[in-house]
Amino acid sequence: MTAHSILFAMQTLGLSGESKRTDGRLKGIFWPTVENAWDVNYLGQQGFWICVVVGLFQLAVSALSGNLLTTAISAVIALTYVIGGMGVREADWPAAALVFVIFLFGLTYAIALGRMPGLLDIAAAAILLSNVRAAFLASEWKPAGEGEDRPTRFNETFTDKLVDYLPQKIWPKLKVPFFGLAAALLLLELLENGYTIWTRFGPGLGVFH
Repeated sequence: MTAHSILFAMQTLGLSGESKRTDGRLKGIFWPTVENAWDVNYLGQQGFWICVVVGLFQLAVSALSGNLLTTAISAVIALTYVIGGMGVREADWPAAALVFVIFLFGLTYAIALGRMPGLLDIAAAAILLSNVRAAFLASEWKPAGEGEDRPTRFNETFTDKLVDYLPQKIWPKLKVPFFGLAAALLLLELLENGYTIWTRFGPGLGVFH
């Protein structure tokens, strides 16, 4: 899950860069800025695809493990990423923050099990964190005038419907369920992390004895 992998996946899925954007692709991923409506639109599309790609990548890795329970949990997490990505598309930075924290808790769980994160994990965490910045900047941006020119959201191809049309239509309806599901996942991961750390290190340190 390197930056180049994200770029290739987003290009394949149809994320286009318009000439009025102010950032290049790599800068847009790791240190995005917002100066106009094209930046807001691009970062929303980019944030959506980042959430989708990371979620599906995690699901694919879990499926290879052959553990049905792990795969089922990863499927729920991947769904959460996709719905959260719709929130990011609509410049909802708390949604981006929850996706990042869910991923971060997954990393801490792996560390608690004694597995150090690899370069792909670190890169994905950095990109998801940058996603929070992008969504926050997009949510704070205001047009200079009411009639200011803005990029068009399309509804022609399947990709257009997925990244442009569906988020603005269904995110308002999915927002509350998303935050409820994300909170439940975070609580589960917190308990899982706490239990794993206790069983690995607590008795040996004589905690509560």
